Parts: sequence; structure tokens; C-alpha cells
Amino acid sequence: MFELKNVSYTYDSGVVALRNVSFKVEKGRSVAIMGANGCGKSTLLKLLNGLISPNEGEYYFNETIIDKSALADSSFAKSFHRRVGFVFQNADAQLFCGSVEDEVAFGPRQLDLTEEDCRRRVDDCLKMLDIEELRERAPYTLSGGEKRKVAFACVLALNPDALVSDEPLENLDEKGRVLILELFHALKTAGKTLIFATHNATLASELADERIVMEQGRVAKVETLRP
Repeated sequence: MFELKNVSYTYDSGVVALRNVSFKVEKGRSVAIMGANGCGKSTLLKLLNGLISPNEGEYYFNETIIDKSALADSSFAKSFHRRVGFVFQNADAQLFCGSVEDEVAFGPRQLDLTEEDCRRRVDDCLKMLDIEELRERAPYTLSGGEKRKVAFACVLALNPDALVSDEPLENLDEKGRVLILELFHALKTAGKTLIFATHNATLASELADERIVMEQGRVAKVETLRP
């Protein structure tokens, strides 16, 4: 489903974030990206979601190359971002509407769904994340953990084939962490592909089929945890 071939990425500042990275992620697999701060995890996730493109090497999604040229096609980009959902480490980076309900409905509305279908998706996702009581709240008034759940609801409302997330358990209390872990297990059972960067060894051991360890922008180790 995902394949990187000798991918490197350097920021405009000159900082080299990814160095000759190669790996594959098969459909329906769960993959934990691990490593110390600054090793390239977040940059790698942004690249997988098409927010940045490799300076060198190639990135393929379902055997189609993902680069600046491909994503310049608005129709293709819309389809790609529907299929690959991304939850940022900082939820504030993806919340901008006046209410939680409008926030979660924003993505489905871009798919030209009927208002009835949009409302159904919103209701389902708010219930799934246990945030129904936040429906009318403005996102900026929410706690960090509440924003995190809303960000997940926004992405899941698109019903993506793959979910990419950066530190998915960050800013959550124990109840919230259990809820997200249960959600990930349900998504995995439903056949979704999961890729997540984490420092949480428990999350990786409970959920991941593979573990990719990053060091200084390189893939230091790929471990198969479950066949």
C-alpha cells in the first residue's frame, strides 16, 4: 500500500530530516514509527500524507507515485487525502471551524455528500470518540485532550483506508488513552492500515505488526512483531 524507495528530505533551512529511507507497508498492517526526538518521525509522517515531497527518491501509494506533480492535480489530491487520513501531533494545526460539529462535517462536505449523510457521519464519529457533548463547542475552548479527540473524529469522518497519526496518545488522560487504543484495535479489525509515530512502548507492543526504528533520519531497524 505504501512504499518508499531511497527517500531523502531536506528542509529549506538546510536541516536533513530523512536520509535514504526505504520500506513498505502492506494494506491492513499496523506500523509503529519509533525513535528519539529529532530522528525524523514527524517529517516521515508528513511525507506519507503528501504534505511534503521527497527531495530524492520515490514515494508510492497503491503503486502510484506521490510527488508535487501528482498532488498538483486537485482531483487526485482530493482522492488521496480522503484515502490517507492524518492526525497531527498538535491538534490546533487542523482545527479551524466555529464548532466541533462543523469541524467534523467539513471533510464529508468536501466529498459532496448529502447533508443527511454528512450528519450521519458526524453523529457516528462524535459517538465513537465519546464527545457528543462537545458538538456545539468552539474548538479553541476545548482542552488539549478534547481537541485530540475532535481531530480524530474529523479524520475518521472521511472513512480513510489508512490512518497516519503523530503521537496519538499525547494530551490524553487514562480514559482517553484507553478509548483511542480501543478505537485503533477496532480500525485494525476493520482492515484499516495504521501508521503511527510514538514513544509509547505499550501502544507499539499492543497494536503494531511492525516496528520501524528511526535514527538521525535513517531507518535503523525494521522489526516484525506479528506475522
